[in-house]
Amino acid sequence: VSFSIILFSVMPQLFIAIIVFATLGTAATIIIGKVLVRLNYEALQREADFRFSLVRIRENAESIAFYGGEPVEEKEVKQKFQRAIDNSNLINVAQRNLDIFITSYNHLTEILPTIILANQYFNGIIEFGVVAQVRGAFWHILNDFSVIIREFNGIASFMAGLDRLFLFMKAIQKLDPDRPKDDTKVMMKDMSPPDEDDRPSSQHVIRVKEVRASDLAVNASTDRTQPSTILTMRDVRLVTPDNKRVLVENLDISLLRGRNLLIAGVSGSGKSSLLRAIAGLWSNGSGEIVRPSSDQIYFLPQRPYCPPGSLRDQLLYPSTELSDNYDGTQDGWSRPIEQRRVEWSSMSDEELLDVLVAVDLPGLASRIGDGDPIRGLNTVLDYSNTLSLGEQQRLAFGRLVINRPSLVVLDESTSALDVVAERKMYTLLKNIAADAEDGGRTGLTYISVGHRPTLLQHHDVKLLLRDGGGSVSFIQQTESSAEEQTILT
Repeated sequence: VSFSIILFSVMPQLFIAIIVFATLGTAATIIIGKVLVRLNYEALQREADFRFSLVRIRENAESIAFYGGEPVEEKEVKQKFQRAIDNSNLINVAQRNLDIFITSYNHLTEILPTIILANQYFNGIIEFGVVAQVRGAFWHILNDFSVIIREFNGIASFMAGLDRLFLFMKAIQKLDPDRPKDDTKVMMKDMSPPDEDDRPSSQHVIRVKEVRASDLAVNASTDRTQPSTILTMRDVRLVTPDNKRVLVENLDISLLRGRNLLIAGVSGSGKSSLLRAIAGLWSNGSGEIVRPSSDQIYFLPQRPYCPPGSLRDQLLYPSTELSDNYDGTQDGWSRPIEQRRVEWSSMSDEELLDVLVAVDLPGLASRIGDGDPIRGLNTVLDYSNTLSLGEQQRLAFGRLVINRPSLVVLDESTSALDVVAERKMYTLLKNIAADAEDGGRTGLTYISVGHRPTLLQHHDVKLLLRDGGGSVSFIQQTESSAEEQTILT
């Protein structure tokens, strides 16, 4: 205020020039930089989407690995990351334009009072001391008037954050109308980074060897009376990551095609760990596992993974537009991360609806599409929260109908289904196997992990893992043993 009084008493026209100059500068700054508010808001949104996709993959890493959906998830994450990078580039361009104007504005403020006072000084109207006094007052006043110009980058970021928080609070109040309007308390969730994965300390690892589908077909065609082996385990020893506990010891089995296997045992005996070893996701231990190639084996985890997308995407997952000529790595040894999936985009809407009927979800598409099943197939929802676990498990069986692999591995994949629905799903698998055999193609064999006695009737052999030392029992199932309703003996 004191500087304004001094300047107005000495040079009124310069005081008016400050107001006009600061007003024009502020207006120009807002016009040039207002795009930053929108870009900063989108930066928060896109970066949050990218972080969420990483968290989602981390939380569902095992299910994604079982499905072989790494290429799909990689493509999705790259798209989200590229959107964040593109927005960052736009922010850099907008900030460059704003910085050019602000720099020009600051340089102009240094010479503006001199230009205005030069004529009066050289005409002897004012002395040099007055010029220095006026310039000092000019800079102090203009600096106060230019606060928006100086801090516009910070203001733009702050406004973007406020907009995002405002929309967040509006969404909360919409879902909870009883919440007081002035309630700004937000629950914070601990998002601390996970501990680093412990690497196996054992010098031995379980090797997974993949046999190409063409080799399986040759073996099957040589002698129809002698079914070929679909899965072989040789001297498999399975231990925990800390090598302190043996889960499975000296496991040697050869599972023939068409002979469905049930893996049973008490909780903690290593059933799911054995499936992870078959998938190549668990290498702690020793031995050798020979199984079909990645495009001929399909894993169904207990909790199916529902990726972001439409109902069509749920059925076709993990189909991908990426293509490669993967046919195994050197010497036939490979890892499941290199799985190859075929593209099923050519499937018609009617075929997909038939798949839903086959897995006992005939009205799902119509329900989601408000009566229009075709619209329901293309409706994007968060299906992991929209569908019950039982519906998700049946939807996962729909992926089997589409992919029709040679070997299916089910890790308690019917745990959320009732006995009737469970019977329908296993009958569906048997029908797929029968149709493949009738058509001269490689039939379907499945391996299940479960606790229910009702599972016995759907399998031909049982592998019983006994807790406390890694011992196993290989039991041939018969109709009488299936009727005993005992799964752990």
